[in-house]
Amino acid sequence: MHATLHHRIGPDGIEALAIRSDRSFPRHSHDEFGFGYLVAGGQDSWSGRGLVEAGPGDVITVNPAEIHDGRGRPGAPRHWRMLFLAPGALARYGDLRAEAAEWSDPVLSQPATRRVVAGAFAAVAAERPDPGRIEEALLAAIRALAGEAPLEAGPPTGGGPSRPVARVLDLIAQDWGAPLSLSDFAAEAGMSRYAFLRRFSREIGATPHAYLTQHRVKRARAGIAAGLPIAEAALAAGFADQSHLTRAFVRQFGLPPGRFRNAAGR
Repeated sequence: MHATLHHRIGPDGIEALAIRSDRSFPRHSHDEFGFGYLVAGGQDSWSGRGLVEAGPGDVITVNPAEIHDGRGRPGAPRHWRMLFLAPGALARYGDLRAEAAEWSDPVLSQPATRRVVAGAFAAVAAERPDPGRIEEALLAAIRALAGEAPLEAGPPTGGGPSRPVARVLDLIAQDWGAPLSLSDFAAEAGMSRYAFLRRFSREIGATPHAYLTQHRVKRARAGIAAGLPIAEAALAAGFADQSHLTRAFVRQFGLPPGRFRNAAGR
């Protein structure tokens, strides 16, 4: 028998678990809401909501106090990734009433749902978690599991941004160095967080936090080109520290800020 476990505690005590194992688990329950997806292998498990037949790419969910077991398939060790949220965290990040919330399906096979669930796991399990990314990713996953159409940012729509989105674009252009959150954007737009997240992503082609991050990277690059030390440019642009800027800078420009500074002759 072989098993590996990676465990990370995120904000509000959210647990991220990545497990590879050929072990079958006896019937048990959790105090939290759980959701995740199978990366490899499969399972044919019993739960209070029926048989859980899941394979690679399928999303799996569990409700608090729900009795279930964990039986893998012979010869097919499982690799699965799960998030566990206390009811209060579910309410905060999903804009749901925790006492009335319940996952209705133990297994979902829609690729779009798996993508938002995988995005939420990646955000919480990141080595250096980004609160803005976590807020958006958890909201998108929780609302998809609650029955909303999964969030998918496609190519930008034509015709220019709507008034609510334009107001937020102006806010970012003016206050990009401030600690802005999705809640701030939704308040500026006069919409709920999820409604604004969907509208902004549809119109702009990126989530609000992703757009804010790329705007901050451009401002940091301008600061570095003007001679600011990288650490100072990072803080001035709204990044938590130089390492956060470096990761975003590499994603956006394909090279670290130090190499950019050297190429710019600074």
